[in-house]
Amino acid sequence: AKGAVEDCDIFENAQSGVEIAEGGDPEIKFNRIRENAQHGVLVHDNGKGHLTDNDIFKNRLAGVEVRESGNPKVHRNKIYGHETSGGVYVHHYGRGELEKNDVYNNSLSGIVVWQSGKPVCRQNRVSMNGEFGIHVRDGGWGTYEDNDLRANARGGILVNPDCKLKVIEDRNLID
Repeated sequence: AKGAVEDCDIFENAQSGVEIAEGGDPEIKFNRIRENAQHGVLVHDNGKGHLTDNDIFKNRLAGVEVRESGNPKVHRNKIYGHETSGGVYVHHYGRGELEKNDVYNNSLSGIVVWQSGKPVCRQNRVSMNGEFGIHVRDGGWGTYEDNDLRANARGGILVNPDCKLKVIEDRNLID
């Protein structure tokens, strides 16, 4: 299913601000997605979607969560200010293409990948997060190239030993 949500203020929902599932493939662009009780954007159960040029901030859980074969394109968004979580979570066979996003000032890591999550992260600026810029753990996979991962509290990128053989990382800027 296609559709578009453009230039809206999506806030204070009891669940996630935007949920994409079951093959949904909407264009979500130029929105402010904020202060929702769960995620800013949740993509799951084969949902796709194109998230472009949004401000996603101060949601109770992650700004963007991708799981259960969700596979969105997440480009040029600002994902910040999540006081009890990280900016982007990809897990349980979630995929996705994250390019040219600013992920900053989240209380945990900027991007966290686990349990067979497998994103492609390129040319993102991930900084000033409370833990790592990117943390790949507990069976996470993925490709991480050309990201600026400087100025995070615990370091630019941590790939746990059980994940190293399934991770491609190249040309990332780290402290």
